[in-house]
Amino acid sequence: MKNLLPLVIQNKILLAILAGVVSIGSFQVWQYNQQKHEEFIAGKEQDCKAQLHIGEVTVKQSRNLRNLKYNQVANPDLEQPGINSEFEPGKGYVLIYTNARSLFPANSATYESDFFKSLATADGFAPQPLVVTGVSIDMQKKQALVSSYCSSKPFVVPLENLYETFQTIDINF
Repeated sequence: MKNLLPLVIQNKILLAILAGVVSIGSFQVWQYNQQKHEEFIAGKEQDCKAQLHIGEVTVKQSRNLRNLKYNQVANPDLEQPGINSEFEPGKGYVLIYTNARSLFPANSATYESDFFKSLATADGFAPQPLVVTGVSIDMQKKQALVSSYCSSKPFVVPLENLYETFQTIDINF
C-alpha cells in the first residue's frame, strides 16, 4: 500500500503535465489555423478590391456605362447578356446597380470580415460596379448566376444589371 500511493501521485502528476502540454499544443494549432484564415481573408479582400477597381475603371472608360452608372441614362447600344447579346459562361461582365442596395443578395455567402459585410449591406447608395464571371443563366427568371472573389459562392443577379464590356477582362489573378 505504501508503494501504491507514490505511484498514484506520480501518475497524476504525469497526467497533469501531459494535459498541460496537450493544451499548449492545441492552442498553438488553433493560433496557426487562425493566422492562416486571416491571411486567406486578407487575400480574398485584395482580390475583391481588384475586381471592384476593374469594374470602376471599366465604367469610367466607357461613355455609355458611365452615363448609365452616374446619370441613370441607358443607351440602347449597351450589350446585356441574355437580353440583347449571348451569355457566355466563364466570360467577364460588369455588374452595375443604379439604385441604392447591397452589392450581394441577402442570402449570398460572404467571407467573415467587416469589408465583406459592408458590401453585403445597403448603405443608401448604389454599390460600386463589380467585375463578375458568368456561371449560368435562367432566361425564364431573367437572372444570371455569377461568381466573384467578393463572395465565397456564386450568387444570382438580375440580367438587367449585367453588362458586356468593350474590352476583354482578365479576372483570373
